[in-house]
Amino acid sequence: MLKGLGILLGGIFVGAVGAEIFRKEYPDVLDKLQSKTRELASGVKAAFKKGYDSATGAKKSARSAT
Repeated sequence: MLKGLGILLGGIFVGAVGAEIFRKEYPDVLDKLQSKTRELASGVKAAFKKGYDSATGAKKSARSAT
């Protein structure tokens, strides 16, 4: 178990260092990726809110009808 934890922490460290090196070499790529991810997340959030409002609105109208 301790060996697995060491491997996991080592992998996280190597990944973080690799990401920083990549970010310094190609900053535009990560900026574009970050902006696209933000757009996607806000779209998903808006769709969830619309669906949630639609579902709760149906429950409210069913309650008021009875």
